[in-house]
Amino acid sequence: MRSEKEMMDLIMKKAIEDDRIRAVALDGSRVIRSAVHDKYSDFDIVYFVRDIREFTRDKGWINYFGDILIVQCPDDWYNHPYDYSSHDRFAYLMQFTDGNRIDLTLVDIRNIAQEKYNNEPRVILLNKDNYPELIPVEDEKAFYIQAPTQMEFSNTCNEFRWLSLYVAKGLCRKELYYAKYSYDVLMMDMFMKMLNWKVGTQYGFNITTGKFSKYLKRYLSDSEMKRLQGIFPNGEYKDIWDKLFIIYDYFHEIELTVAKYFGFSCDEVEANRVRDFLIKRRDDVL
Repeated sequence: MRSEKEMMDLIMKKAIEDDRIRAVALDGSRVIRSAVHDKYSDFDIVYFVRDIREFTRDKGWINYFGDILIVQCPDDWYNHPYDYSSHDRFAYLMQFTDGNRIDLTLVDIRNIAQEKYNNEPRVILLNKDNYPELIPVEDEKAFYIQAPTQMEFSNTCNEFRWLSLYVAKGLCRKELYYAKYSYDVLMMDMFMKMLNWKVGTQYGFNITTGKFSKYLKRYLSDSEMKRLQGIFPNGEYKDIWDKLFIIYDYFHEIELTVAKYFGFSCDEVEANRVRDFLIKRRDDVL
């Protein structure tokens, strides 16, 4: 596997030698101090180029970076095809056979004015023309846990309980994926939102748990992590029913903690009535 230095040297050599590339920025986890830095970290690179069409119409040039295992172009997708006559930004996500990965975004310098609004961590590696819009960003504020308002808090609680009814309906009908999706994706999204708020009340709202809360283990004790791991159901209907009540009660416990911290009101009546309704639904089929 090529080293970090080898990869960065390769990326910069291309940019320096190719006159069409006018600037280079490094984004992503490699510039975030609190992120995990290891051999699995992507190289999130932005090339600012004179005419992006010269880099999009012929894709063969990306082989310069190495033996590509698989590449994805998320800006050219079946439901939003890319206009190759345009100067819109374009990304190549490249996984190499040696284990390295480059997520390379191309930005036409015609659109460089938008870069002054970037607030995510960034290091400027090259700026041949001294574009003032390319500004290094050191802080991670863009990723900090955001404290809720009363309305967002209440809506999140309401949505969590509303979605619990979807899970129950899917279980009653023996619609496995419907129930699992409602639980694993929809309900879990609300649960993780509440759990992140709780972390914020404990550690402050100037931290991040990362994309998809991947750094939660930094802020949860071993017992809390074990409890979190215990809310994920398998594919058995009874287990999903059991986990539904476990996550429901766990959420309500966190909800009360967050509400107390902010001085928010909680709809205890709704929480209890929905739980009782779920019990009736479960008892009808088990």
